[in-house]
Amino acid sequence: MVAQTQLIPIDEMTPGSIGAIRNAVITGLVAQASRELSLPPDRLVVRDVRPFGDLQMYLAGTTNSTVESWFYDATTTTASAYTTVTGTKTMGDQRYVAIFGVRDLRGGAGIHATTMGTSASTLVIGGAQGDWVYPQLVNQIKINVGGSDKVIWDIQGMYAYPRLTAFTPSAVVIPQNASFNIYYYFKTTVAGIRAMIQLVGVCVEPRGKLVSP
Repeated sequence: MVAQTQLIPIDEMTPGSIGAIRNAVITGLVAQASRELSLPPDRLVVRDVRPFGDLQMYLAGTTNSTVESWFYDATTTTASAYTTVTGTKTMGDQRYVAIFGVRDLRGGAGIHATTMGTSASTLVIGGAQGDWVYPQLVNQIKINVGGSDKVIWDIQGMYAYPRLTAFTPSAVVIPQNASFNIYYYFKTTVAGIRAMIQLVGVCVEPRGKLVSP
């Protein structure tokens, strides 16, 4: 079958399809972890993926983050080019991650009241003039696993709709001990550039490795 790696805005999806994608991703990831770890499914746990603890996202430039936050403050980027937001990292032992969606988190970030709004051509949103919504300066996301680019997602399709979320019918799986690198394509560079993007995903690992539900 043809591999479908495209990102689909949530407003273009039918009711129930998101749950179907999530359930299929979890089922497949649990089966892979169970097989490769020689553990029955009831010895495994499924949880939310963490930006730092699992994906080791950078916070600024080449400084490793120690904060569980999806906000990425870039200090060194090149306009119209991919910038790594993880560096080349290795997934933890006995840990499997699958990423199957993207959320734009700017709506929950509050007001950006500086001239950055003007220079980045963002929108005035009610209230006093000069109140600006944070700009989204990322156009695409690329994920490399084991030295191969697995997806290149164009997130701009979300912005035609009110709900800034999108999912893919084919998740990116990062198995235990696999090398990976996540890149954002920045369309421009400004001082204090900030990406507010959540990578929607799950992690499967043995019970007790992190949580014991």
